Amino acid sequence: MTESLESANYAINIEIAIAKYEAELILVKYPQQWAEIQDILGNAYCERIRGDWVKNGEKAIKAFEKALKVYTREEFPQEWASIQNSLATIYSDLDVIDEENSESAILCCQKSLQVYTRDKFPAEWVMVLTNLGAAYRKRKQGEPLENLNIARTWYQAALEEHIYQCFKAVLEEHTYEDFLENMEEFLEDWAGLQNNLGNIYRDLAKEEDTNNLEQVFYYFNQALEVYSCESYPLDWAMVQNNLAFTYNQQGNINQAIACFRLLLKICTPTAFPTECLDYGGNFGDICLASGRWKEAIEGYNYAVQSIEQIRAWNKSETRRQQILQGTIEVYEKLVQACIKAGQIDKALEYVERSRSKRLVDLMASYNLSQGEEIPPKIQELLQQYEELQQQIDQERQSHKSENSRSETRAAFQAYNEAIASLEIQKQQVWENLRREDPVLAGEIQVNPLSLSEIQKLIDQPNTAILSFYTTNSDTHIFIVQQNKITLHTCTGQGLETLQGWINQNWLLPYMNDYKKWETQINSILRELAERLQISELISQHLQGIEELILVPHLLLHQIPFAALPTGEYQEYLGDKFLIRYTPSCQILEFCQQRDNVGKFNEISLQYGTVEDAEDNLPCARFEGEKLAQMYNIPPENRLIGSSQATSNNYRQLAQQVQVLHSCHHAQSRLDNPLESQLKLAHGDSITLGQLMTPGWRLPQLIEVFLSCCETNLGIPSLTDDILTLSTGFLCAGARSVVSSLWSVNDLATALFSIFYYQQRQEGRNRPKALQQAQIQLREFTKIDLNKIFQEVEAKEKELIGNRKKYPSGSIEDEQWKREYNMYAKLNRRIQEIENSTQQFPFSDPRYWAAFICHGLR
Repeated sequence: MTESLESANYAINIEIAIAKYEAELILVKYPQQWAEIQDILGNAYCERIRGDWVKNGEKAIKAFEKALKVYTREEFPQEWASIQNSLATIYSDLDVIDEENSESAILCCQKSLQVYTRDKFPAEWVMVLTNLGAAYRKRKQGEPLENLNIARTWYQAALEEHIYQCFKAVLEEHTYEDFLENMEEFLEDWAGLQNNLGNIYRDLAKEEDTNNLEQVFYYFNQALEVYSCESYPLDWAMVQNNLAFTYNQQGNINQAIACFRLLLKICTPTAFPTECLDYGGNFGDICLASGRWKEAIEGYNYAVQSIEQIRAWNKSETRRQQILQGTIEVYEKLVQACIKAGQIDKALEYVERSRSKRLVDLMASYNLSQGEEIPPKIQELLQQYEELQQQIDQERQSHKSENSRSETRAAFQAYNEAIASLEIQKQQVWENLRREDPVLAGEIQVNPLSLSEIQKLIDQPNTAILSFYTTNSDTHIFIVQQNKITLHTCTGQGLETLQGWINQNWLLPYMNDYKKWETQINSILRELAERLQISELISQHLQGIEELILVPHLLLHQIPFAALPTGEYQEYLGDKFLIRYTPSCQILEFCQQRDNVGKFNEISLQYGTVEDAEDNLPCARFEGEKLAQMYNIPPENRLIGSSQATSNNYRQLAQQVQVLHSCHHAQSRLDNPLESQLKLAHGDSITLGQLMTPGWRLPQLIEVFLSCCETNLGIPSLTDDILTLSTGFLCAGARSVVSSLWSVNDLATALFSIFYYQQRQEGRNRPKALQQAQIQLREFTKIDLNKIFQEVEAKEKELIGNRKKYPSGSIEDEQWKREYNMYAKLNRRIQEIENSTQQFPFSDPRYWAAFICHGLR
């Protein structure tokens, strides 16, 4: 077997070893043997490639600590000291998770030195001193300058002893071959110590606020005498990165940029994405701080490509989200650099690139393999995609940094080319998959949209996309039209000042004190309109525009934009513009790509309703009855009450109709979005998690109206991971979803839904029907209500007259009871409003502004 194939199987061999030794632990009889296996397991977890590196480190610590219960200093001093040193290495690596880990690393080193003395164990002594230097350099406790000087002392002592031991070994060698082998290992370790000392002196210069960096350059150049680009490409790149920081510290930004460009030819996003992420981010940070906007874009672009490559190669959805959450600021910095450089188009592309990736990846949270109903052709493409990914994984594992120090530059170039070729093949498979199932393809890999592709989503010259993006300091609003893009910046309205304010004044009151929230809706929306400069936005950017497609950011997803005042007398944004939302431009593109939208005309559309699933919403049942009359919906397309509205029936109906109307209870789970649910009969439900599995594919579904509470209520994190029942239906196949932002009033919602469908019957598109229904409900008077009251009262009297018409307990009698209860309860609801003093009972935004339209018009 070749060395390359052996390396490719390295990760698999570690997994086999871990499983083997964990099984042996159950059978082992002797304490010493048990401790030996724990020690082996600890080292295996340290070297493990698969899984999360933090969890692997924690497992290694547990294994080593178990081994120490047997390997005491008194009985097994060498084993005890070796494990202490191994623990020090792990704790030092984990210092980014908890600064206390540096203290633990120092303590373990000190324990190890009790056995590993210079006289008896010189090689081990050098190794521990090197670990001590690393731990003190990272140490957060104590005075920084003192810690750095201690680290320097340990590194220098290690270097001096290392040189001494080298000369001693040379004198003892018997053959030239032994001499060469030992010399190569010596030079590698010597160069590493030179690099460490260079970092220490650079840190010292920074701490002492001096740019006297002569010693720093000396040590880095010493390291480069061994770490050549041809023989040690990754180590060479690491020193180039350190040199870049040093040149920048000296004030020589051009030389720093040159170093970054050199090293990024070796550490490419596809070959070494982890290193490229670090170095590209460093490149961007240095240039952003220096006002070199174009170079900052160059650096951050490398970092973004690396983030996306790392996430594409990671199978765990949880880990994919952690990666993004830990690197989200790279996108923000890149957007800032693009804006500073005047590249507004690129800024928008990166905004949408990050937003689309986060949302669509979250839509894939449930395992793709659970969908038994995926067509064979899709299954075949998925298998091809997975096989290519496995080949890429093998290439990566064979070139892990720790296993490839002696690889030549030519070998690295070949590796880069092999990875690039496999990525091209994988991309072609994805393109084929995208043609077959755009949603599923989007769950695997997001195709970033260019400005021109975003503009193609706008099908009318009087339509504009407003894409919102909040940074630490400001909120940017990108205004995209068919032939241009402009930018409006709300200066000072950053994450804390805008998003934090929305959280404190809108979301938390809604969650904790609903009555208080109701009373302050109008004042909050007025202030929010001022913060977003709605009046200036309209006058400067939206002249001639009639329709807005809103792409909110973070908590702006929860805002009813239609109810924002424009600054004109008693005018709302929803009066001036038709409004629809999209979670991201990627999702809007998915909706447009569904190729059978046009095969149904309005006459042939099949409508289905799910009404009052728990038998406790009389207005919802009245709403369903009215819709059935309007569209002649047959009984088999109506799921009425707890006897019919089960999850199985719901799914069957959703697969048969093109327009689905749900009027019943729903619940948003802000703590666990995938458990948000449409509540159905007898405790049955449909969760968001179910909607997002491939088994829920509804390709014929054109429109969904979720006439329920909180169907678009969600709390996005910094990754903008808005995840609601509304987006679930978009993912499942719907082109358009009408949903609610909060807990809605039963009667007002029934009236609103009826008005909406009346507008649709008259030929108006969804946002226009939504706008007119909102205006109708807001202008609805007690006199108008009285007309409905008379109809309901007459129906109730008619039903009372039929009380004894059917045999007690018969099916007809049970149906009569349900219908009578509905009209009796509805009558009482109407009477309550009739008895109030409000001339316009539903004029407040809490009644009419909750419903929004996602997707196509």
